[in-house]
Amino acid sequence: MRRLILCLFLVVITTSLGVAQKSDAATLVFIRHAEKVDDGSRDPDLTKKGEERASRISSILDNKYGKINAVYSTNYKRTQQTATPTALKNNVNVVDYDPRTPNVFLKSLIRKHIGEVILIVGHSNSTPTLVNFVLGEDRFEALDESVYDTIFVVESSEVGSGTVTVSSSN
Repeated sequence: MRRLILCLFLVVITTSLGVAQKSDAATLVFIRHAEKVDDGSRDPDLTKKGEERASRISSILDNKYGKINAVYSTNYKRTQQTATPTALKNNVNVVDYDPRTPNVFLKSLIRKHIGEVILIVGHSNSTPTLVNFVLGEDRFEALDESVYDTIFVVESSEVGSGTVTVSSSN
């Protein structure tokens, strides 16, 4: 009988520790699309260098997190093409989002993905804006048009608070 109680106690403790270790925040990885073709159109493809960067980002995220649970992108070729290697590697679809409605998008995103790692691909102006919105402060300005390597990782359990780490995909 004591062994049974001891076994049950160990199961409860082990299960409780597993639950306690699950993060109560979403890990949101924000990036700008990779290098694009300068063809004068509103919706250009990635350059060869951009395709290589998209693959490198996928590898960086795989090495750091193992699993990316969801991938979001604006509905442009350059963002979709940047998001695709990560989506394919993690067997998830690229989900379109509208960066013009950050409050609705981010609240829903965080609520849906607590304890998960998410990639969000945007643009030089929208990516820092979304990061600022999650943090609840205007901390980052629009990226220069020549900057493609910035990775913002935000840990947040609700819009208006969180911590951010900035790194590079170079």
